[in-house]
Amino acid sequence: MEKRFPSKIILIVLSTFMSVMAPFITHPARASGLDFAVIHPGQPGTTADAWPVMAEMGNYVRKKAGLEQEVTGGYFNSTDSAIDFLDNSIPEWGIVSLEFFLEYAEKYRMTPVASTRPGGESGDIWRLAVGKDSPDDWRMLTGKVRGTMLYHGEVSVCLLFAGAEKLPFSLEGTSRPLRSIRAVSRGRLSGVILDRMQFTGLQGVSLASRVKVIHESDRLPASPVIWFGRPGKQSEGLVKILMEMKADPGASGLLKLLQTDGFGPPDRDLPGLREKINVCLSR
Repeated sequence: MEKRFPSKIILIVLSTFMSVMAPFITHPARASGLDFAVIHPGQPGTTADAWPVMAEMGNYVRKKAGLEQEVTGGYFNSTDSAIDFLDNSIPEWGIVSLEFFLEYAEKYRMTPVASTRPGGESGDIWRLAVGKDSPDDWRMLTGKVRGTMLYHGEVSVCLLFAGAEKLPFSLEGTSRPLRSIRAVSRGRLSGVILDRMQFTGLQGVSLASRVKVIHESDRLPASPVIWFGRPGKQSEGLVKILMEMKADPGASGLLKLLQTDGFGPPDRDLPGLREKINVCLSR
């Protein structure tokens, strides 16, 4: 006859097992000090290319924070490499793209503590540029559209084409927006989505006369500075350092490398935007 154990005894045994094994269950290692990550899928360069900038930023933060230990930073322009890194080692803070934040804020417990100021602006606008002979209505556009922000396709669609059930064209991420603009001007690509800085840069070249903008987003927050986990005194100290960088002559070169005109407070629109995106993605 099969012998059965009372369920209460089984629960006690399982509870004891889990308490014994808890120290051996692995979780992403938490970084020490003020280590950070810059995550911008679609941006040019490699982790190795960006190492000097990350080292300079880490050294600046270390000195201003009065730390003896080294502050290290990593640069990731691929979503997969960023996720692989965060799944194994969580830094203290980071500068992340808006799209990455909106998609992974909950998973990695990202809390906005400041914001970047690209071009001195507190926000961003995305624009869909097409060839001069293309339709004026994006709903009539077919083919392929590229953009540096399109590595998070569903989030990007919600940000730029909110309410659209299906797009008549396909989306593709690219790290070479200028090449995409050339392709659009020559009729080899249907469209390219440009952020504020890319669109501003386009105005100074002859290519601008060969394309037109047929759609643009509402105002979007600039890339946020985030804290992984619950902010506290350490994050307050970091924010103070970042906020004072613009007034520091010694930080001007570093800010140019980081492509931001200083740092500002967290964008007020981020919480509401997260809710809208979550609703959009759940449809």
